[in-house]
Amino acid sequence: MNEHSEHNTTHPDDNYEQRQQQMQLQEEELRLQQEERRIEQARRNLTVNRFLKGMFFLVSALETLLVLRFLLKFADANPDSLFSQVIYGWSSPFVAPFMNLFNDINLGNSVIEINTITAMIIYALLGTLAARLVEIVVGR
Repeated sequence: MNEHSEHNTTHPDDNYEQRQQQMQLQEEELRLQQEERRIEQARRNLTVNRFLKGMFFLVSALETLLVLRFLLKFADANPDSLFSQVIYGWSSPFVAPFMNLFNDINLGNSVIEINTITAMIIYALLGTLAARLVEIVVGR
């Protein structure tokens, strides 16, 4: 009878091994969950970085356009030139909100468009603020 009862009961070593395996499985599950969170965060960061790079590109392109407009006006470029017409045509909608805010400075044939400079400053500030807002919203 003694032998029979020994076979029906579990050994303390068996319980210990089961608990060890259970703990290892739980640790592995926790590690996998942490890794999944890191991967998701990396994906989110990649998306945010791409968005911010796109914003930076657009603001830089706009600033370049406005600098070209400013330089053409300052250098008294021929307004009938195709290049001048394209630059003035593309930049006019972005300078329009600031027109008549300040008077231009005339230096003979050259013109310093203070309104274009103002537009450049405002758009650079808005781009910086928008990028910072995105970083705050996504928690970076």
